[in-house]
Amino acid sequence: MKVDFTGRHVEVTDALRSFSQERLDKMATYLDDIIDVHVTLSVEKHRHHAEVSLKTRNSDFLASAETDDMYASLAQAFEKLETQAHKYAGKRQASVKMISKEALVAAEETE
Repeated sequence: MKVDFTGRHVEVTDALRSFSQERLDKMATYLDDIIDVHVTLSVEKHRHHAEVSLKTRNSDFLASAETDDMYASLAQAFEKLETQAHKYAGKRQASVKMISKEALVAAEETE
């Protein structure tokens, strides 16, 4: 998994990198095919904006958040990504179950 960080008008510190890496490691448990992650952090006056783009083999996820604190912005963006990833994983599992049900019905009809 390749992780890129971009800071616009802000220094990307090691603490921000480690915070992001910890959250990504948690996401890797249910998204095992993460290819590329791009984290963009920007500051404009009192607004701290975080945007996370995550690419897997089958789909892309994008989440952004804006608060008064950079860590809170990152946390919200990762929570949004986790929600999207859980939804995607659920659809993928439902699709597999649906295909197996259809295969069972087709097998029973041929008997």
